[in-house]
Amino acid sequence: MNKSPGAEEKFKEISAAYEVLSDDEKRSLYDRFGESGLQGENGGPASASGVDPSDLFDAYFGRSEGLFSDEGGFSFNMRNNRNRGHDIRYDLRLSFEESIFGGKRKIEVSCYETCNNCDGTGAKSTKGIKKCTNCGGKGGEKKTQKTPFGMMSQVSTCSKCGGLGMIITESCRKCDGSGRVQAKRKMEVTVPPGVNDGDTMQIRGEGNFDKRRLAACH
Repeated sequence: MNKSPGAEEKFKEISAAYEVLSDDEKRSLYDRFGESGLQGENGGPASASGVDPSDLFDAYFGRSEGLFSDEGGFSFNMRNNRNRGHDIRYDLRLSFEESIFGGKRKIEVSCYETCNNCDGTGAKSTKGIKKCTNCGGKGGEKKTQKTPFGMMSQVSTCSKCGGLGMIITESCRKCDGSGRVQAKRKMEVTVPPGVNDGDTMQIRGEGNFDKRRLAACH
């Protein structure tokens, strides 16, 4: 038994978090209204520290990419991770006048574009793409372990396919299975007036191509 100071309080927090996560109705109330929704439901706070139950469980059991499903089990969704493209950084030097008044600048950046030989799949042909047998094409694998609260399941990225949900058995020769090729991209950027040294601008949708984003669409 843990005799360290605060151990009992931490146990109460985890127990409260587990109660919320394992109850569909309470979890729905928390997602929509936060702790106030739970207080209205049972007159008491969700946890003593006021933290998100999911964050509390992540801290103790490790971050899981799995979510509680409606059936009380776990579901897995790589879509959010797959949609994160790889940013391209470009340092733009401006004249004093440009930094004061702004303007338009044409630039050329090095980037990765979709391989036009395989359409970004990384395979020589559609016959060279097989569903991952380790995760059944879901991109994640579930591991169940015994905890003080019972059996808990955690889902992590599939170790065999890297979260793609598919295995390339015959790679595209042009991109060597990566689904992308190095290229130069020209674009025009609008510099707003009054920028300072070190300011950052973000242009959405102009990052490097990532095969994982393509897999999320299938």
